[in-house]
Amino acid sequence: MSEQQILLNEDPMNEDPTPTSPGQAKRSLHQVAIVAFLAIFLGFFMQGLILASKLITGNAFPGISFLADLAQGVTWSFFVCTGVAVGLFLSKARAALSGIIAFIFAPAAVSLAKASQKVMLNLLQIADKPGFLSLGTISILRAVEYGLLAWLLAKLIEKNAHQPSLYVGAGLIVGLVFGGAIIALTIQAAAAAGTPQQLSQMMGSLVNEIGSPIGCAVLIYIGQWITGRHQLVVGR
Repeated sequence: MSEQQILLNEDPMNEDPTPTSPGQAKRSLHQVAIVAFLAIFLGFFMQGLILASKLITGNAFPGISFLADLAQGVTWSFFVCTGVAVGLFLSKARAALSGIIAFIFAPAAVSLAKASQKVMLNLLQIADKPGFLSLGTISILRAVEYGLLAWLLAKLIEKNAHQPSLYVGAGLIVGLVFGGAIIALTIQAAAAAGTPQQLSQMMGSLVNEIGSPIGCAVLIYIGQWITGRHQLVVGR
């Protein structure tokens, strides 16, 4: 066996591009499960960052209504990142198919996140604040955004890219493009409704729109790395 083959076999991120064995199917399920589990913590982390950015820019603590935002954020993170993972790992990282699956998951994640927020608001007996952008507009933008993110991540996996900076970069690019568009549309709609966005609101949106796709991309990388390391240790 050549030195290059030995290095490939010991690489925790290395995968057969066309695996069909039960072992590979089990590994794919493990990868999805890892991403889904970590996505819950990502949701808490992102809501903490959003709250901190709002407080730093002068917004008052939202009080008990923060629980509704937390429910929405965790639900969104769980379903959208899991959808991206399903598209990538169970489709064997085929770029087009990965993008299509994530494209389908994203609108469902938007609806479920909004529903969880409304349930929590009802439980807390707090009036729901009207959104400036329609659910349909947000769903379409999210579908394209996370479909593209899944496609970019699949391309990285196809090329056996190991650098975490590449995954972060993919999330950053998608977040800047689509997050910037969503923020701009929200500001325009809020101004048209006579309630211009405050700095704290814009900062919270900026953190969310850029941080969420980066977070999902990082979870995909971690899911590959953990299962790759486990396979390497077991195989020795």
